[in-house]
Amino acid sequence: MSILIADSGSTKTEWILVNQNGEKEYFHTDGLNPYFMSLEQLTKVINEGLVSALKDKTVDEIFFYGAGCGTERSKGIIRKAISTCFGSATITVDTDLLAAAKACFWDKPGVACILGTGSNSCLYDGEKIINQIPSLGFTLGDEGSGGYFGKRILRSYFYNLMPSDLRKELEKRHDMELDQILQKVYKEPNGNRFVASFSHLLGDFAEHDFIKDIVRSGFEDFAEKQLAYFGDITDKDIGFVGSIAAIHRETLEKVLAKRGLKLGIIVRKPIERLVDNHLGK
Repeated sequence: MSILIADSGSTKTEWILVNQNGEKEYFHTDGLNPYFMSLEQLTKVINEGLVSALKDKTVDEIFFYGAGCGTERSKGIIRKAISTCFGSATITVDTDLLAAAKACFWDKPGVACILGTGSNSCLYDGEKIINQIPSLGFTLGDEGSGGYFGKRILRSYFYNLMPSDLRKELEKRHDMELDQILQKVYKEPNGNRFVASFSHLLGDFAEHDFIKDIVRSGFEDFAEKQLAYFGDITDKDIGFVGSIAAIHRETLEKVLAKRGLKLGIIVRKPIERLVDNHLGK
């Protein structure tokens, strides 16, 4: 039996196909988020980005973990898109948050957090999510995420609060005409993904004082709003997935320590650990 496992955020989806001999093949597509994409768009990405790459390989079972899959309706949309492309496969759809929890803790309890294009957090009992913060998405929530930091960077640029060296760097890499930015944010598809793309500065200039201040305040916002939601968690292991947490581990550790919280594991890319979890390794 061959199984296909996917870990999908709003920006990208990582897929691993495991055949009956335990051999792995890796595939990538754009992110598949039912909040920002129609059924037709989702199906097109799967067909063009994945089905064609599989080259008629048999897929018996599919486990899809994705951003935006927190309701039965959104799970149903993803399930329908996948079944259109893989009609004979058994399909299970769940949240990227459960994937994060499994990747961080396997069968142990803890607090699992995502800092990707968006952000989220939950209490995990070693098998299932038992409590999670309401996911308010790009406009109302996503504290400490790529989208959150992208907004901070864009505001700092247009309000003239950004140091000149970082301004010049943005102008080198992007068309920073206000009309162009607003068009992409408000008129074109995947505005959240576009805004989050500006968070590349967090990795490229991780030691810049201006970036350090933005990162620290973003992590504090995440802790004050999302982690505080769960009450006293000083006795719990806290794990994170995502490159933002990995790159800025030291800052994150300090922010948590001020609240009596201890940073545990950081999994930059959870897909491998997720596959091992499914295979029982």
